[in-house]
Amino acid sequence: MDTYAVIYTYDQAQADLTAEVRPHHREFLKSLFDTGALKASGPLDGGRALIVVEAESAEGARELLVRDPFNEAGVISDIDVAKWTVIYGPWA
Repeated sequence: MDTYAVIYTYDQAQADLTAEVRPHHREFLKSLFDTGALKASGPLDGGRALIVVEAESAEGARELLVRDPFNEAGVISDIDVAKWTVIYGPWA
């Protein structure tokens, strides 16, 4: 398994819908955390979020998040997935 950094960029025009769906999004992420696939997540400045997952490939990382309620609600304007080689830290 490899580690992937996934960056969501939110559609700022849909801030109300984002706030409405957020509890379901967090439940979804908690379920991924419970399986061990999600390593960390949280908001970034500029209407973005960082989600760190373990997956077999970049496509696998995307597939993990396809059922995210934020994705299903259409509040994410961009998803960037990058393989992250962790040198130091708990996932190294």
